[in-house]
Amino acid sequence: MHRTLSACARNIPLLSGRAAMLLALTVAPTIAAAADLPLSACAAQAYPAEALRYRMEGVSRVQLVPGKKVRVAGVVGESGYGVLDSASVALAATCKVPTASPDGTPWVLTVPWKLPAETAAYTPARLVAEACSRRNKLIRFPELDGLPPNLTVRVLVGADGAAVAPKIEQSSGEPLADQQALDMVAQCRFGRATLGGAAVQGALLVPLVFDSAAVSDDKLRALYAQQTDPKLGPKDYKLAQLDFTTQTEAVRAIEELNGGAKFTDFIRKRTKLPEVIKRAGQVGWMRVADMEKDVAEAIEGQGEPGLLQEPVRAKSGRWHVIDIEDTRPVATAGYEKVKASLKRKLIEEREVVVQQPPAPAN
Repeated sequence: MHRTLSACARNIPLLSGRAAMLLALTVAPTIAAAADLPLSACAAQAYPAEALRYRMEGVSRVQLVPGKKVRVAGVVGESGYGVLDSASVALAATCKVPTASPDGTPWVLTVPWKLPAETAAYTPARLVAEACSRRNKLIRFPELDGLPPNLTVRVLVGADGAAVAPKIEQSSGEPLADQQALDMVAQCRFGRATLGGAAVQGALLVPLVFDSAAVSDDKLRALYAQQTDPKLGPKDYKLAQLDFTTQTEAVRAIEELNGGAKFTDFIRKRTKLPEVIKRAGQVGWMRVADMEKDVAEAIEGQGEPGLLQEPVRAKSGRWHVIDIEDTRPVATAGYEKVKASLKRKLIEEREVVVQQPPAPAN
């Protein structure tokens, strides 16, 4: 579902006026004619707590069908926020609807959501240029491509300018891409919101573009053909792995393993459970497509059984010491069986160059 900022929304700015214009390209559907139902026909309007927390404003329009029991047909005018639209639907369900409108058109309840006036001058939070430390190559800032956003993250900004509890406001339709967007925004720094000159918690929307064409069926089939090309000799890898908190610890472990130590020697230092010691850090057989990018590159770089001579840093920040115990040719599965893992591989791959948000327009 496309969501746009309401024209009356305030205190939750986008990257710039251009981003707002791009969001406005996706307009919620409306009905040709309707009879307005007054708010007085419904229960008292209560501002959702989450909407107050994120300083959401907007106007929702909900269509109702009269009868013995009120039936809500749906939202015909979106506020720009799912939280406000859901609250409007719940409010509409409490309304007393006449059996028919004067002109026979559907009843529509217009629900304005307007925050109380601030007691002091309020400056909203903002996304600062050159302030994002990571990105996914398939998720970009719309202003850099001139494309309308199809993914929006709603985020609280702490008084220190750090992201707090980012949430998806508009989904890309790909859960993994949504999670990557949340991870990306969580690493950004923001200009602080102020109230009366003092830093306070603020909120804003960050519009993004998910390049869904990059994970199209054609792209996935091309990757599948590449990975199953017998000339490339695709392999499965049987792995054993030790995890360490620091790179220094991992390097020292590799030196000891090269000197004759066993994986079980390290595991015995951490546990006395016999079943854990017996496994000796074995991960089992894995496909490259199911590994983290840096791990896959390190393993494919060696390609043959043996201890990797450099530790590999995982996304978690821990350092892996990896031993390739064995290899075997990939037993090629059909495309449909591996399609999901191929898509995950494409979405999770990050470029080395970090894309930064542009400077706000003056």
